[in-house]
Amino acid sequence: MPVTLADIARELGVSKMTVSRAINNNPLISSATRKRVLEVARRMNYQPNQHARALATNRSYLIGIIIPDIMNLYFAEVIRAIETISRPAGFQLLICGTNEDTTRELEEVEALLQRTDGLIINSVFPPTETKAYRKMIKDGARIVFVDRTLENLRCPSVATDNVKVGRLATEHLISLGHRRIGHLRGDSSSVSAERHEGYRQALAKHKLPYDKALVRSCGFLETEGHEAMRNWLAEGRVPSAIFVVNDPAAIGAMRALDEAGLQAGKDVALVGAGDIHYGAMLRVPLTTVSWSKSEMGRSVARLLIELIEDKSPATRAQHVVLEPELLVRDSCGVKAGKPTLRVVSSKQ
Repeated sequence: MPVTLADIARELGVSKMTVSRAINNNPLISSATRKRVLEVARRMNYQPNQHARALATNRSYLIGIIIPDIMNLYFAEVIRAIETISRPAGFQLLICGTNEDTTRELEEVEALLQRTDGLIINSVFPPTETKAYRKMIKDGARIVFVDRTLENLRCPSVATDNVKVGRLATEHLISLGHRRIGHLRGDSSSVSAERHEGYRQALAKHKLPYDKALVRSCGFLETEGHEAMRNWLAEGRVPSAIFVVNDPAAIGAMRALDEAGLQAGKDVALVGAGDIHYGAMLRVPLTTVSWSKSEMGRSVARLLIELIEDKSPATRAQHVVLEPELLVRDSCGVKAGKPTLRVVSSKQ
């Protein structure tokens, strides 16, 4: 039997009206009471009648989530956390992937704006390309950006300090004695630009020269990291340490090293970013920079629901920044002093 509002009311010893108001965020209900109701609703696995609720409130009670890569487990962790907030509040999720394509992103955004109450977006646009989103937000679209941000938009966002991510990764490699440190950077997004800036800042802080030859375009996918590393190996001047823009690309780079008869942590020190859950379970566990995906998901869900409910004008300009931290594992174990690697060919 499905759980009803009356069941929750009996469990709490309150009226059915109180439960209904709490679930629908009525301002007559205190935050403490609402929290108690939502906790019990979650524990009892309450499923609201979405159709009736939508007709009564003129809302869809759907949240759209747009991410670059639905196969990336990093986003799976964020979405799972989003659901812990959205589901008890009565919202269901629609998830779309863009495959790192800006045209497809806008197509998905336009389609979901017609069907949802608001959107959570990990945008693949360069941070300065804001024209399309500026118009949407001006027209009343409820949008919160997660992980990646666009500049000078009046809408909420949740991200980590990506400049610090780049600094932490690079400074750790410097602390191991490396002086010729490479960087496999991502795409044109804000994440790539900020992590690259952190890499540059770390070099400058330790009075190491910035060498463009040590920075290679990559991308965020495992296949892209693999290809970039293969190409670098074929050229025969791979540095002794490399900061890779994210964990999937770093894992792809590790695979390319393995195919060439080399090993991360033994021949090349590698550091990724994002701390995807299987990174610690690899044959050579991946050193990475981590931040709370759970807090990221919960924060972005809260912000969007507040935006949908129009609780506070301040929500529209709120930016949550999560603190990153270094997780040291085996992939950065190699110390400085190794000669420059020269690989004639790698396995096909």
